Amino acid sequence: MTTDPLAAEEVPVTPEDLDEEDKVMLVFSYLWVLALVPFMVTRREYVRWHAKQGLILCGVSCLIFLALIFVGAILATLSKVFAWLFAFALVNLVLLYLALALVCVIKAMRGERWAIPFLGDLVEKI
Repeated sequence: MTTDPLAAEEVPVTPEDLDEEDKVMLVFSYLWVLALVPFMVTRREYVRWHAKQGLILCGVSCLIFLALIFVGAILATLSKVFAWLFAFALVNLVLLYLALALVCVIKAMRGERWAIPFLGDLVEKI
C-alpha cells in the first residue's frame, strides 16, 4: 500500500496555532505583489503554501487583465460600445479578484488549505 508523501506531511492547522505574524503574512499572501513577502520571509509551510497560491492568483489575474486591456483597446477603436463593455469587464475582473482573495484569506485564517479551482494544482509544482 503506497501513501502520498505530501498528504502524510500535511499537519492540520487550527486558528489557535497561528500567531500574529502568521496572520499578517496570510493576509499579505493574497495582496497582489505583496505575496512575495511571506513567500521569501516565512519558514512555515502553511504560510508559504498560501503565499504560493497568492502569487499564482496575482500572476494569472495580471495576465488576464493585460490581455483584456489589449483586446479592449483594439476593439474600442471600432465602437464606443466595445469600450464600455471592456471597461465593465475590467471592473468585474477587479471585483472578482478581490472577492476571491477575501475568500482565500478567510479560509486561511480558519486553518484551511482551500485550493482555488484550476489554479490550486499549480501550487504543488512551485
